[in-house]
Amino acid sequence: MKTKDIILKKLEENRNIYISGEDLATELNLSRTAIWKGVNSLKEEGYIINSSTNKGYKLDEKNDKISTFGIAHNLIEPLKDIDIMYYDSIDSTNTEAKRLLYSKNLKNFTALVSDEQTEGRGRRGKDFSSPKGTGIYLSVVIFPEEDFNLSSFDLITVRAAVAIVNAIKNKTNKNPKIKWVNDIFLDGKKICGILSEADSDFESRQIKSIIIGMGLNFTTDVSSLSKNLKDIAGSLKPENLLRNEMIGEILNQLYNAFYKMSDFEILESYKEHSLLLGREVIFKIKDVNYEALAKDINEAGNLIVELKNGDTMTLSSGEVSVKGKM
Repeated sequence: MKTKDIILKKLEENRNIYISGEDLATELNLSRTAIWKGVNSLKEEGYIINSSTNKGYKLDEKNDKISTFGIAHNLIEPLKDIDIMYYDSIDSTNTEAKRLLYSKNLKNFTALVSDEQTEGRGRRGKDFSSPKGTGIYLSVVIFPEEDFNLSSFDLITVRAAVAIVNAIKNKTNKNPKIKWVNDIFLDGKKICGILSEADSDFESRQIKSIIIGMGLNFTTDVSSLSKNLKDIAGSLKPENLLRNEMIGEILNQLYNAFYKMSDFEILESYKEHSLLLGREVIFKIKDVNYEALAKDINEAGNLIVELKNGDTMTLSSGEVSVKGKM
């Protein structure tokens, strides 16, 4: 580990206090000059570090630069040993996860996070705008149990949506909603999208690995987004919360959603936070437009709707919009 990384780890672990250069040098068995150079190197990379002749060094409370150490500091005990890979810029964290799955032996729950995505992807091949320095672009690789098959895949995105909603509620005073199946909304605007992808064996119907990708507008200025996104996109814009803290809590809640919560608990939470249930919705199937009432979410995570004539339909995929205002 480089000197600057060692220093950053100590600063992240002690965010609320100053650490003297002498104490850092003694604890890390480095010279005061090496500490000074390491701190300056971190500053050049964009970390906001306060320096005081009498006190030492401290990460500024407004420093919102993502770091693996900052994320790890906010993780629950079962996740303390996961691998976290940080990228200053990347095409897509999901795409990189796929590349790594074919080139390395990844650990379960490996997390990839980037400060920017140049080719962020959403469902159905849609682009996902991922501006630098203001969002959370995260992918997590999970290796399911041997008895996990394709029929169980439908609840993956449902679990991820519940995890993100719980993370936001735990860290802010906001009340996000889930728009079936993979979008998180706040105050009628989309703030987060989820893209779940699987590497599966279709003959055995077994899933080898799952990539759960998500993009969250954290402090994103939506006015800077493309014209077609300005009217529908929103931003979390929390008070006194850093991205490292939010990423850590999302990972914690993902762990809970996948390893602690039952299918029943997940579906109940998903329905509790649904943006659609009980509302008139609009959707299209094979170029035919439908209007219906969103009635329920079944055990597979599918949306059950009631048509105007009283018939019901079960939707397993597709785009569904709320009729009228969100």
